[in-house]
Amino acid sequence: MPSLSIIMPCHNRAHDLIKCLEAYDQQVGASDFEIIAVDDASSDSTYRVLTSYRPSGYTLRVERLETNQGPAAARNRGIELGASPLVLFVGDDILPANTLVWGHTVAHKIYRSKDIAVLGRIAWPEDMPVNTLMTHVGGIGAQQFSYYFLVDGQEYDFRHFYTSNISIKTEFLKSASTWFATDFRFAAYEDAELAYRLSQRGLVIRYASALLAYHYHYYNIWTFRERQRKAGMMACLLIGKHPRLMVQFRSHLTRMAALITHTQAVPAQVVLELEDMLCHLLSLYEWNPNELLDRAYLGALEYFYYDGVISGWFGKSALAQRLRGVHAKKYLIPALSWFFDEAKHRNIPTIDASRLEWLINMSGLSLTPTT
Repeated sequence: MPSLSIIMPCHNRAHDLIKCLEAYDQQVGASDFEIIAVDDASSDSTYRVLTSYRPSGYTLRVERLETNQGPAAARNRGIELGASPLVLFVGDDILPANTLVWGHTVAHKIYRSKDIAVLGRIAWPEDMPVNTLMTHVGGIGAQQFSYYFLVDGQEYDFRHFYTSNISIKTEFLKSASTWFATDFRFAAYEDAELAYRLSQRGLVIRYASALLAYHYHYYNIWTFRERQRKAGMMACLLIGKHPRLMVQFRSHLTRMAALITHTQAVPAQVVLELEDMLCHLLSLYEWNPNELLDRAYLGALEYFYYDGVISGWFGKSALAQRLRGVHAKKYLIPALSWFFDEAKHRNIPTIDASRLEWLINMSGLSLTPTT
């Protein structure tokens, strides 16, 4: 029986999988571990890459789901197949440092309590370009991971159960009546939902910064805005399952209340144009940092997250359509106006702002002043 099972859901990652699989062959100090790779009905050659790879330092077990079901279902299949006392969850875009497997094994010898999970660190790789958005979300923005704020050796709550690099004792994991909830179709909050249920049984997450892995996933503002929308939608699903979590997500209530009580709304077509304008503007600085960017990214990514929240709570209803228009009027237009004004004052080049002024005038809007 292997000492550790690595569970890796895979979907359309054929271009990077070889590099990832080879990195596990280069582990130092680790022996007798397995990777259970579950292909979630990839449409590329992911399954062929997995089944043709012959590891020298570990056992590779490959499964394929015939229909795309999301990472939750793929992980559940991996849990079913694993028989080792430890489980390490990773992603198919995560490349381990050469002591990662050994480090997780040693950590659980130190933290022997059955309810302790060990969270490793995720960083951008040195051989992949890192743009200003990626620097922001991996840093002070913390929109995907909170490593910028974590302290080595400290304990953290269920929201930090990052299945890109976290290990847990199998017996404790399987003590849950169900594992990952498969109605989380996107990769957001399905790990936190399981961790919340495990926290009711005593789960503690201990952070070990030396357990390093690299995130080979390139983002720009266009792709990350969709990630934010999906995260907002899945956050609503999480709260729906566990209403007590509304305390942690009370900003949802505050934001939605501010929209429902507001009267002015931007027409739907104008909302789309404003969103594209924002992304075109921020893409101008993808490789050109300036002192306004962190605040601009914070506002933009928060906006797209709550756009997902509107979808999560209200679907495609007429109310959702109106709330999107109010949301754009209350948060998106002021954010754009602020950036154009500040950029002009600081001599930072921007796109032409005249289109924004025309849209505001055409829509007959009165703007809420920004602070």
